[in-house]
Amino acid sequence: MTSTPAPGATASAAAPTRKPAAPAGGLIASLVGIRGYLALVVVAVHLAPFASAMMPPTTPYWTAVWHHGYVALDLFFVLSGFVISSGYRRTFARWPGWGTFGKFLWARLSRFYPIHLAVLAVMVAAVLGSRAVGHEIPHGGNLGWDLVRQITLTSGWGGAHALTWNGPVWSLSAEWACYLVLPILLPLVLRLRSTWACVLGYVVACAIPLVAYSFLGFDDATITYEMPLPRAFGAFLAGCALCQLTHVGSRIPAWLGRVTGPLVVLTFAAIAVLAATGRPSMLSLPIAGLVVVALAQERGAVNAFLGHRWSLLGGEYSVALFLVHVPWILAASLVINPRTFPGAWGIVGTLLLLLGSFVLAVLAYRLIERPAQRWMRRIVRRPATAPRRSVDERTDRAVGSSST
Repeated sequence: MTSTPAPGATASAAAPTRKPAAPAGGLIASLVGIRGYLALVVVAVHLAPFASAMMPPTTPYWTAVWHHGYVALDLFFVLSGFVISSGYRRTFARWPGWGTFGKFLWARLSRFYPIHLAVLAVMVAAVLGSRAVGHEIPHGGNLGWDLVRQITLTSGWGGAHALTWNGPVWSLSAEWACYLVLPILLPLVLRLRSTWACVLGYVVACAIPLVAYSFLGFDDATITYEMPLPRAFGAFLAGCALCQLTHVGSRIPAWLGRVTGPLVVLTFAAIAVLAATGRPSMLSLPIAGLVVVALAQERGAVNAFLGHRWSLLGGEYSVALFLVHVPWILAASLVINPRTFPGAWGIVGTLLLLLGSFVLAVLAYRLIERPAQRWMRRIVRRPATAPRRSVDERTDRAVGSSST
């Protein structure tokens, strides 16, 4: 495929007619829509132990989700690398200067940090309040170092003793680490100037977590809070390499776009086989990551489904859902549990936990996330000559905070 034109550039008459994988003037709807479904998988993973306790006959199904649904997070990292690389490949082709880099980081923070701080503040208040009346909301952390790591987005940089406070924030923290080194990573990826160089780069990037955890262990503690950065950097770099593949004239992305449906089925099949044989589901990463570049070709029924307005709405709410669902489930489980919803009522309790997550996500998005994002963007004024919709704004909608 051809390189993505600069914002505002006009295609020449001699330009190829094939559509770039990541148009600078718009966004790829399916890459927005898939975020919502990946966030649902993450919610299901964290809901699994509670749902299993309230609906014992369904335990085998929830156990499978609990132990193997985490691949959704790896796909989030790949998606983030792909879209960030697409949106900022020209900006970070060489060192852009501290001002531009600072604006990039500010734009990324505006997408998730205000709602993260708001949720964290509510959690701290709830924990302190519950202690005052003789209860304890499980949160796994303390008001000292654990809370500092959450505020400074370093809880996902490794060395943690547990998932504390708002546990899923570890992935936002790990992705933030990827953003901090983007001026180093992206110029290296842009040096991949042939199809086979990009393919090799993708394979090496996927190998980073797989090889690292073959020594460190694929257990949940290692890949989430003790040593999560190989996982994040590997998948993020894999997404960058896939984006570069769409800019070197390779036919592979177009071919993958024609088999998006079978590729999705193959991904699920690979995860199922790995689960059945007791192997880590992360080994499916090289196959699962290809779904991102296939979707970027905007072809077929899968793209149409993920580009539907309801899918896009789910993608818009995905960051809020990601950040509010665990605190809600932990707090609500004090009153929604097998004692209060015994027997067949367990399904009602499970649905209430799920519904509450959705309701809070909508409220958090409308009342906190979007207003705070607009406010933060207004602080950093765009130049008078800048296009009306900046790369930051377009990339935000395409990737949001991709890791959930």
